[in-house]
Amino acid sequence: MQEEAELRAEANEVVFGRRPEPGEWIRRTGEDIREGAVVVARGKRLTPQACGLAASVGAASLRVHRRPRVACFFTGDELAMPGEPLAPGAIYNSNRFVLTAMLARLGAEVRDLGIVGDTLEATRAALREAAQEADLIVTSGGVSVGEEDHVKPAVEAEGQLDLWRIAMKPGRPLAYGTVGGRAHFIGLPGNPVSSFVTFMLMVRPFVLRLAGAVDIEPPRLPMVAGFDWPKPDARREFLRVSVDPASGRLNCFPNQGSAVLTSTVVCDGLVDNPGGQAIAPGDVVRYLPFASLLN
Repeated sequence: MQEEAELRAEANEVVFGRRPEPGEWIRRTGEDIREGAVVVARGKRLTPQACGLAASVGAASLRVHRRPRVACFFTGDELAMPGEPLAPGAIYNSNRFVLTAMLARLGAEVRDLGIVGDTLEATRAALREAAQEADLIVTSGGVSVGEEDHVKPAVEAEGQLDLWRIAMKPGRPLAYGTVGGRAHFIGLPGNPVSSFVTFMLMVRPFVLRLAGAVDIEPPRLPMVAGFDWPKPDARREFLRVSVDPASGRLNCFPNQGSAVLTSTVVCDGLVDNPGGQAIAPGDVVRYLPFASLLN
């Protein structure tokens, strides 16, 4: 190393501060990649470091899967956009910004069809428009049992509904089907946290698989609970938690309501808790960090 050598120009010599060990500071041929080895495997997501690795062997171009085309719209006469006056009974459309941003982070080509009114005709028309070019249609709201929930009958009229409702909390009113004979459809709940959680657990792996990815399952890490959950739901629960920096244990957000979007910002991830299973402090639980669910 230059730091351990001294150049004596007047004597035209170099003095070394210590004797180098055999093989020290030598980069041997093939120590990183051997001849014939796979550099970036098929189905591997192209992270910045994967792109750099391909460049390090002189690959000028890579054969990749095209980006999935995803169309989305948001149902509800009660929805308003930020900046608009909020009428009585109205709410701001937070789901639009959460879902489109998460789709963009996954590398999808996003077509945002905006807010669709609470009529069967408007919902069917939006589905037909979305199905023209999209590989996947994602909607938010309108998949429950309310009088103005038109997504389910609209999908049945324009295609086929294969799944409706799932035994998880939050996020029971989840729907899956196809529209127009080609476009996949996933209908998410309208409640902000339900929409957020079901997107991470259901839509994310679906989009990654459409993009050709092989490794789509997020890691479930064993972590120690620092909270008490004595009355679990019969459904599989996904609890919003944060990591205590001092103890390393997980703390449960006090309000697990499906409208409390604050929890998705201040928490670090989810606890995947089987239905009917109570949790006591010190128990080992399955933890899914947001960092692995949002990329």
